[in-house]
Amino acid sequence: MTELLVVAAVLGMILAGVVLIQQQGQQAYLVGSHRVEVQQNNRAALELMVRELRSAQSVTTLASASDLTFTDLNGVTIRYQLSGTTLNRTAAGTTTPLIGGVQTLAMNYYSAWNGAANTGTTTTAPTSVKLVRVRLVTGTEDQVGAGSPANQRATMESLVRLRNIP
Repeated sequence: MTELLVVAAVLGMILAGVVLIQQQGQQAYLVGSHRVEVQQNNRAALELMVRELRSAQSVTTLASASDLTFTDLNGVTIRYQLSGTTLNRTAAGTTTPLIGGVQTLAMNYYSAWNGAANTGTTTTAPTSVKLVRVRLVTGTEDQVGAGSPANQRATMESLVRLRNIP
């Protein structure tokens, strides 16, 4: 009888260890998958914004630091606007949600840039914009607790020189 109790105790400890390892593996997977999601969303949105801004013909409206409207090479009006936690792209009057989970979208508009000092002359006039600094902070779209390891954030930034504007 004693041997049976010892075997049951050892088997219980082994199973507890297996369950613990399984839980840690699931937690690591959740953290990793949320990190990948956040970075991919951020990268995809920022790359599209940068590519379209570089080929802009003119900047038409600077509504705010999270709302920019410009005209592309084909004469199509494009607008990027943060609405809540969703970054929307409006092209030719059709609004499409680009990504969710956006915590911050900050665009700074410059008429001149001093690369050596990494500073520029800010402007609020759409016709004088030559460069745009885009800073995008994204988080997980899933509902996770604020202190949870699955609550991931990614910050990416790019300085865009508008090529087609003299």
